[in-house]
Amino acid sequence: MNFITRAVLYTARKWKKTLLLFCLLLAITTLVLSGLAIADVQEEQAEEVRGTTGASFTVSRNTATGGWSSDRGGSFSTQEYLTADKMESIAAINGIEGYNASIRTILCLSDRRGQWLEQMEPTGHAIVDCQFYSYSCINSKYHSLFLSGALVMCEGRTIDSSVKNGIVISKDIADKHDLKVGDTLQAVNTPLSDDKTMDLEIVGLFEVVADKTDERNHYNESSYYEYTNNAFVSEAAMKKLLENYADVGYASADFFVSDPERLESILHEVQKINTINWNNFFITANDEVYQNISSALSDTGTLITTLIVVITAVSMVLMILILSMSVRSRKREAGILLAVGIAKPVVVLQYLLEVLLIAAAAFPLAYLSSKQAAGTLGTLFGKTAEHIIVTSEHFMLVVVVGSVLLVTAVLASCIPAMRLKPKTILSQME
Repeated sequence: MNFITRAVLYTARKWKKTLLLFCLLLAITTLVLSGLAIADVQEEQAEEVRGTTGASFTVSRNTATGGWSSDRGGSFSTQEYLTADKMESIAAINGIEGYNASIRTILCLSDRRGQWLEQMEPTGHAIVDCQFYSYSCINSKYHSLFLSGALVMCEGRTIDSSVKNGIVISKDIADKHDLKVGDTLQAVNTPLSDDKTMDLEIVGLFEVVADKTDERNHYNESSYYEYTNNAFVSEAAMKKLLENYADVGYASADFFVSDPERLESILHEVQKINTINWNNFFITANDEVYQNISSALSDTGTLITTLIVVITAVSMVLMILILSMSVRSRKREAGILLAVGIAKPVVVLQYLLEVLLIAAAAFPLAYLSSKQAAGTLGTLFGKTAEHIIVTSEHFMLVVVVGSVLLVTAVLASCIPAMRLKPKTILSQME
């Protein structure tokens, strides 16, 4: 009788032990496959966060190194502003996907007939109710209010450098005054003055998604204007509207990177630009949201990996203990086989084949059961069940690694008995 036949007959005869090993392998493999599927979803989520979480940096004027002056608008810093050349040299660095800078002011808006527009909740004073908190934009899609999701474009287009005399207003204001994309508004910074009045085309409308939650415990003029009373104006138009004012320019600019993990290296490259006097500007990294989310994802990923390692290690120890006990209980059988001339490697091969036969049944069944278990376990880590998929790649990995570990466990459990000679083995049996 060859070792293959002996292995099959022993596995069938000792069905209780076979069932124990089968259940153990089934449970272990199911858990490991589920863990690998959850880990993959975790990695995909981390990649998605890298692509969608807004990591940026801000270059701002360092007013501490500049002087001070005054005009009709009051005192102001004479520190140099960010120019188009400076911003473009920064934006040219590989890894920066876009940037925006804004000049903020309060514009009074009217329709083409000269009728002042009203805010959503007018006070009854026309010269106050027509005031809208306005931002010039190099690229409004990178404005913090749109990036944060507080506002979302619903019609038309955003403001960028190709728009010369355009404005984006809220859909609520447009509906109130029967305005639409393509209509023209008139804008002026300060009425009853020599400030220029300009015609601006409505190029887009936005909707307010989030309620305004600014705490007004310190002075911030934008906090006194509801989001519906905000407006976004093209860069070229804003400069003309404010040409009577000396203190007009870009005090800061926000630059957005495509990969948050590259933010630090990009900052080093930016600071090497020798056409910018960095004594007059400073850089601030804005990746707190990404770092917090990334840290949480990393901690979860580490926990999942640790659990997989612990499950594998504990399972390996259990298998060795069970197989060692089995080998010790079969000393007489082993001694007889060795005494009749069967080589030790063949005996070990029989033991190995017995375990692999059980694994051959347990692994495919575990693949099927893990498809259900993975979703259930994934919810414990905050994952959506339908997104957790056990793939054939996971199965092949577990089969290969699991088979290697089983072989190792069988060999480790056989070492004590196989070191002895047949006579010694038989003499130890009662």
